[in-house]
Amino acid sequence: MITKQQLLDACRHETRVIKHVATKIPEGQLDWRPTPGQRSMGELMSYVTVMAEMMAVNAVTGNWDHAPALSEESVKVTPETFAEAMDRQMNRVAEVLGDIDDNASTTKPATLPWREPVEQSALLMRGVYASFVAYRMQLFLYAKQSGAADLATADCWAGASAPLG
Repeated sequence: MITKQQLLDACRHETRVIKHVATKIPEGQLDWRPTPGQRSMGELMSYVTVMAEMMAVNAVTGNWDHAPALSEESVKVTPETFAEAMDRQMNRVAEVLGDIDDNASTTKPATLPWREPVEQSALLMRGVYASFVAYRMQLFLYAKQSGAADLATADCWAGASAPLG
């Protein structure tokens, strides 16, 4: 079982990688989308700044009352404010997770967005952390597909432009 601190450290890593990948998005590509009906690059960037916070707050409150306000706030994010918005989300996730009782989280009931009942700790892993990982990969793939030829594996997994080591 991982600790709350390990979960937060993993989320912080993902936040750092997402912010790095965002710096590689080619200029003028905010309207780019892989196919009609999918989010544009700009829409994806906006959503990424609130997705984990939405899950974390739901893990504590058991409802989605907070989601509309977060969604409204996210559409104001620009490439210039993206890193700050990601940091704000990470700070909020850490704050919310700080209120969770480590011992009770493995027995406290929660529900994933698709209404699957789980324990609160599972929601934190499958909702909060998994959102960071999934949307980091989606942002990386969008950036690659939209023309960021200099993106490589290290950018996606380590948040570095060159292999570490």
